Amino acid sequence: MDLQELQKIVCDAGIVGAGGAGFPTHVKFSDKVKQIVVNAAECEPLMMVDHHILEHHLQALVDTLNILIDSMGADEAIIGIKGKNMHLLDTKILASLEGTKVKVKEIPDIYPAGDEVVLTYETTGKIIPEGSIPVMVGVMVINVETVYNIHKALGGVPVTEKYITIGGDTKEDITVKAPVGMKISELLSVCGYGDLDGKAVVNGGPMMGKLVDLENDTVTKTTKGLLIFPETHSIIQRKRMPMSMTLKRASAACCNCHMCSDVCPRNLLGYDINVHKTLRAASHSEVQDTEAFLQSALCCGCGVCTVIGCQQMLDPQKISMEVKGLLGKHGLKRKNNKAPEKVRPERSSRLVSSSLLIDRLGIRKYVKPSVERRYIDFDPDTVYIELKQHVGAPAAALVKKGDKVSAGDVIAKTPDGSLGTTMHASINGTVSEVNDRFIIISK
Repeated sequence: MDLQELQKIVCDAGIVGAGGAGFPTHVKFSDKVKQIVVNAAECEPLMMVDHHILEHHLQALVDTLNILIDSMGADEAIIGIKGKNMHLLDTKILASLEGTKVKVKEIPDIYPAGDEVVLTYETTGKIIPEGSIPVMVGVMVINVETVYNIHKALGGVPVTEKYITIGGDTKEDITVKAPVGMKISELLSVCGYGDLDGKAVVNGGPMMGKLVDLENDTVTKTTKGLLIFPETHSIIQRKRMPMSMTLKRASAACCNCHMCSDVCPRNLLGYDINVHKTLRAASHSEVQDTEAFLQSALCCGCGVCTVIGCQQMLDPQKISMEVKGLLGKHGLKRKNNKAPEKVRPERSSRLVSSSLLIDRLGIRKYVKPSVERRYIDFDPDTVYIELKQHVGAPAAALVKKGDKVSAGDVIAKTPDGSLGTTMHASINGTVSEVNDRFIIISK
């Protein structure tokens, strides 16, 4: 299969990164890629989706990686997995990889192991230059579930469902597969969590996830976990704090100790990112030092600075990501990027273990010994297909009110020449509404 054919199949199937920002996968494919790195790190605590796929669909992943290697002319594919999770991998399949171009690399149990800059270094020894993407060092980083979605796309199946872990303050942790577009509140209710009085839900991990609007939010192609916590938990309180209060607290309490910078994972890889300078400049309106603001473009938003670094219980993560977002909104870019030649010598002593992170977050009691794959036949009467579930331009609707659709039908697509992907109906039904945010399909 040639590269262009593969790109078309993946774009037509609507495949984007199955977690994080949702970068359209077909755009990552390039003949400049020499190493394909599979993110099997399960980076954040309580997230378990990839565990199920690795345990039950490893051969499908391997077969798909071999196709990707051939199509791009890559040298190898490396599955980066934490050593503690190696037991999930079928030993017979592992043995069959000996001498092939698909390899498994054990990485340390650290956070944020899933950040593409950290993962690329841990699996290949390469440091991605500041402000660059992995292909600049001949690498493509791709998520486990995304590879599995490519496997299904090669068999003609588009993305209409999403694996999701439900955990946190729950009796048990479960992984389910739900239709894209299903209301999150309905999904939780079917799973036995209809009464959420005094609770809040985080879409994603406890570090980088966002609070769920139970009235309006739906399952998207990037929904990886739904974590339930008491409203009084520090994770929820921090995420709910207004930016104005976050800045006031930083202005009053920051002592400029730069411990947030000292533990920043990208700083430790040699990046010139000094979080304390951004915190100081933003909270005190020190606009003379423009670099203090521009360097936030290097931030991945992992939150180590907030949860591990800051001893004053401030939130450098939120401030840095707010500044980064405003820079992007106004088209401002950092121009003095460099390519670090080596990591900082203190890195090895400052790596943050997952165990330490769990304790600092105060979620030890929510860590279960296992997660169960629960086979639930979700049957929503209505789904709300978001037109922007990915990085880039929103998809444009190809259907109108009153149109009959079947699960898997193409209903929207990003215009040619724009960064984006394709959207599909996830249930059989009739288009009841098309607006700026959703295509609504009802039975």
